[in-house]
Amino acid sequence: MKKTILTTTALVFALISSTTVLAKTIKIASWNIAWLGSHEYNERKSTDYQALASYAKQLDADVIALQEVESAFWAKKVLGDSYDYYFSTKDWVQRVGIAVKKSAGLTVTANEYKALDVGRVRHGMELTLVKNNQELTLLAVHLKSGCFAKPLDDKSVAAMADSTENELRNKEACTILSKQIKPLEQWIDTQASKDKAFIVLGDFNRRFSQDIALKHNESQGLWQALNDEGNSALWTPTASKNSDCWGGYYKDYIDHIVFNPKAKQLYVDDSFEQLVFTPKYTRKLSQTLSDHCPISVEVKL
Repeated sequence: MKKTILTTTALVFALISSTTVLAKTIKIASWNIAWLGSHEYNERKSTDYQALASYAKQLDADVIALQEVESAFWAKKVLGDSYDYYFSTKDWVQRVGIAVKKSAGLTVTANEYKALDVGRVRHGMELTLVKNNQELTLLAVHLKSGCFAKPLDDKSVAAMADSTENELRNKEACTILSKQIKPLEQWIDTQASKDKAFIVLGDFNRRFSQDIALKHNESQGLWQALNDEGNSALWTPTASKNSDCWGGYYKDYIDHIVFNPKAKQLYVDDSFEQLVFTPKYTRKLSQTLSDHCPISVEVKL
């Protein structure tokens, strides 16, 4: 009888301990929900919003960095009223925001990071999350699109062809993205100097796996430019994986969740996930759902 009581007590204690561990884990995600706002490109019908809401329910993240979402009004069409919303003020339908689940028990301090706007591009959103006396700072970004792997140093960008409209557009994209490096690097270095745990996440519009494969130096690659030593050393699970979004239609990740060493200590091993859409890719579906699949990690907080 005593042995049974002891075994039962041990089991109850284990369950309580397990619950405690689970209670200290939060899920952080990033999702570009293409053109979710009052723009002519958004042709979604009520059934499309219902489909997006179903995927949001599957995602079930506590914190979601949002890109291409105009405002809380539009975000609620997908995520509902169970989140608090923090959005940048950039006067453009493609805003950056962060949704925080009301039930997550997080204390939130929000600041807009306007320095990323180096000319007709989006602001960032900074959120500091506090729970159980532990702090984690996030910077949600959506960087300039159109320069996914080309070298970003001044000489290479200047040498890019610009005789056609498409070439000129690509050159402009690389020019602007290269200008965003400095303010992004400054934010990272500032957080590192304060010995903070931080994550930069969102749509970087850059294939970090290609930056690495092409062996760009720190003047040429966005990943190399940001990835310094010490507390500015960075890690992301997306640099060494292929994307399964839309059946692998987009093989290289451009959405990333980037940790500094102190934040990496909070990462739950093997928790990185990509929520893929189940239908077969069509251009129309990539517009009514999104051309980006949400990605997520779990952290101990």
